[in-house]
Amino acid sequence: MSTINRFSSRCQRLDQAFLADRLRGANSYKRIAGYFRSSIFELVGEEIAAIPKVQIVCNSELDAADVAVSKHVRETALKERWNKVQSEVEALLYRDRYRRLHELLTSGRVEIRVVPRDRVFVHGKAGVIEAPDGSKTCFLGSINETGSAFSRNYEILWEDSSPEGVDWVEEEFTALWQDAYPLPDAIVAEIKRVADRVEIRFEETTPQELPAAALAESPIYRGGEQLQPWQRSFVTLFLQHRETYGKARLLLADEVGVGKTLSLAASAMLSSLLDDGPVLILCPSTLTLQWQVELTDKLGIPSAVWSSNRKDWIDPRGHIIKTRGPEDIARCPFCIAIVSTGLIVQDSEERQHLLERKYGTVILDEAHKARRRGGLGQKKEEPNNLLDFMLRIGPRTRNLLLGTATPI
Repeated sequence: MSTINRFSSRCQRLDQAFLADRLRGANSYKRIAGYFRSSIFELVGEEIAAIPKVQIVCNSELDAADVAVSKHVRETALKERWNKVQSEVEALLYRDRYRRLHELLTSGRVEIRVVPRDRVFVHGKAGVIEAPDGSKTCFLGSINETGSAFSRNYEILWEDSSPEGVDWVEEEFTALWQDAYPLPDAIVAEIKRVADRVEIRFEETTPQELPAAALAESPIYRGGEQLQPWQRSFVTLFLQHRETYGKARLLLADEVGVGKTLSLAASAMLSSLLDDGPVLILCPSTLTLQWQVELTDKLGIPSAVWSSNRKDWIDPRGHIIKTRGPEDIARCPFCIAIVSTGLIVQDSEERQHLLERKYGTVILDEAHKARRRGGLGQKKEEPNNLLDFMLRIGPRTRNLLLGTATPI
């Protein structure tokens, strides 16, 4: 005899009133979920771990074209998507749940598949649970396979134990399952990385160990990409000079489009993490926001851009940080300050304030614009305003990095 049960989170917590009870001792669990989060293990981790076979199909936010291109593209895109939805703070607080998920995925008892978003978007939620005695029940509702859905959100759920109801949900599940793609090894490895994360103090880390540790946690690496070999070589050279000579003085003269900004930005990040002192990045006004975006999106490092018109700082989200006036250009709210070279060329009031403090690292982009006055064939004696500024700020910084695609 079939039974219909109706559940509402308005009246009871659905993980306690339904899910944990139905999963306890179950033979199998088939789940259609719009979204899956490891937070579900905080509620029914023991019950799921004891089930011989768990199958979950959910959205991936991935296009079918991406899936079809290559295994590498698919894994990179899925890894990037995974890291966008998994909070790093949450990962540190709840490492145990990620360890549990990794153990289950590698055990073969839990299998997760994802569907391309342009082929189908999984909005309907349902599941089939096989009890210890072999009987089955199915459920429909608004609930995703997440901890918040079962414990905090307002959700409704309709349970149907009739054979025709179970058959219908199983048919829907099978169709989606066959059209979905297995969770790639890259995601399983990323889950293990998150589970094994530990916080370290920089004083406990040698300069040789820090680059790998810091870059491994940066968005570019977590998204499945990495620095190119020549970019890594420059960062390594920077660290070697810093270690050998106690400071670095380097000119990076690469062609356009090969990633000078990221090479210099990664060096600035490490200088800041090694507590060298404040970082000042000087670049044309048209490149200030590009530098800020690169630091944020690729390296996960916040910075502030000085607004020449407003005399205020702009944070990575575009919010204005009010200041008292031009003198606060020397008091950046972040470790990394980005300032337009136009202020230096114009011999502005801010220029003098910048020269009044010391720095850990100063970076000059488009460094070929700092030169002696005069044209070709003319006697060049006096430095222009930009070169004069660099000559004066040089002794006030531990590291000085110059970048240009037009070496002179």
